[in-house]
Amino acid sequence: MKPALATEETAFRMVPTPRDDLLMPLALRAVTKCWEKGSEAVLRGVDLDLDVGTKTRIAGRNGVGKTTLMRIAAGLIDPDGGRVEVWGASPHERRQRYQRLVSFLPAGDRGLYARLTVRRQLHFWGRIALIPRRELKARVEAAIDDFALGELASRRVDRMSMGQRQRLRIAMTFLTEPDVVLLDEPLTSLDEDGAAVLYATIERLLDRGGTVLWCSPSGERIDYDFDRTFSLENGRLTPT
Repeated sequence: MKPALATEETAFRMVPTPRDDLLMPLALRAVTKCWEKGSEAVLRGVDLDLDVGTKTRIAGRNGVGKTTLMRIAAGLIDPDGGRVEVWGASPHERRQRYQRLVSFLPAGDRGLYARLTVRRQLHFWGRIALIPRRELKARVEAAIDDFALGELASRRVDRMSMGQRQRLRIAMTFLTEPDVVLLDEPLTSLDEDGAAVLYATIERLLDRGGTVLWCSPSGERIDYDFDRTFSLENGRLTPT
């Protein structure tokens, strides 16, 4: 199946050729990570292939390495061993392209500026992500509509509830129209309506050929069906 998002529509997209059929939207190959010399490894040879149009969940207890794995997949930190690739490219080989193809929602309340309004926050984020100026305004307004942020568009971040901030952070994550979306505990602070908006946004991404990797705590109830689920324990992934 030819990936719908990996086209020549922008200079940042990489185009798999017919001989690249085995390339994956996201591939982790024998990834290992140890934070301190001589300490126990957090990740021990993790292998994972994410195919076009699929959604995958990784669950695990706090501290088992879920966020570390996501940050490696996002190209923010290096593994001690193994490699991570998006369409065959590593973060170091084609960093600008890699960052346009992958979007990461970290856990917590990061990435927001208290004094910016919702609309200005989205514009600012779009500029950082190098979205072309001619496209940015339309994308921001579409995100405000898609994530039900219309009544909040002129509100400052520091005057929003935690759930409203989370919806804004999710809107920022999808603003770049990435091929691969990494979601670390995305349901934090979301109410049912916010979760429904997130699920609908994921489905639109999958319909366009996108790929989603979702990490969450063990036991968290998620009213959403995944194509594959894994448990991260003792540095390894186990299908569940």
